[in-house]
Amino acid sequence: MNKIKYWNARNNTLDYLKVTNQTFQRKVKGTIVEKWIKYWKTLARDYKEVAISVGQDIKTKPLKSAAYFSAAGLLGYCATHNPNLQSFRAKYIECANNLNLVPQTLVNKKAAEHLKYMEQCFNAGLIRYINCGIFSVIWVDKYSEGCDLYENNCPYLQVPYVGVLSRILDIGFLNIWWITSRKMLDYDINY
Repeated sequence: MNKIKYWNARNNTLDYLKVTNQTFQRKVKGTIVEKWIKYWKTLARDYKEVAISVGQDIKTKPLKSAAYFSAAGLLGYCATHNPNLQSFRAKYIECANNLNLVPQTLVNKKAAEHLKYMEQCFNAGLIRYINCGIFSVIWVDKYSEGCDLYENNCPYLQVPYVGVLSRILDIGFLNIWWITSRKMLDYDINY
């Protein structure tokens, strides 16, 4: 007896869903909603076909697929370990503290001059940060952001692309600021 009730209820539910679907399609026909539904169905079908073809390519060319996945993983790792402006400031403070612990007679002059220049740029508000996805660039601008001179606002007087290379202060990659780290390598040896 219970099986018959369940069977009838199931048939009634399926009939109800069919009728509801037909009613919905009649109401939607010719409207923007119909185009929207077609768009998403087509998009889902395209992604399904791409997933199937990628699966077939992985089976036929496993080494090529492994190389692609390794490259994607490496790029993802580099992107997640990309340093930001706060880490650059923290690196500067760490280097300045390390330099202050060394007597002035033993301090490497190149390291001291580099940190002094960084401090002047921070104080003047000239430090600019560019996130390039897998690496970051810190460079020095001519004027601070609050400066409202004509030269700062005119697009024809901005720093040319060739001149940007000479203004690069540091490059960050894999949570390391490479130029500062290199200059601070022998900060306690005066020669």
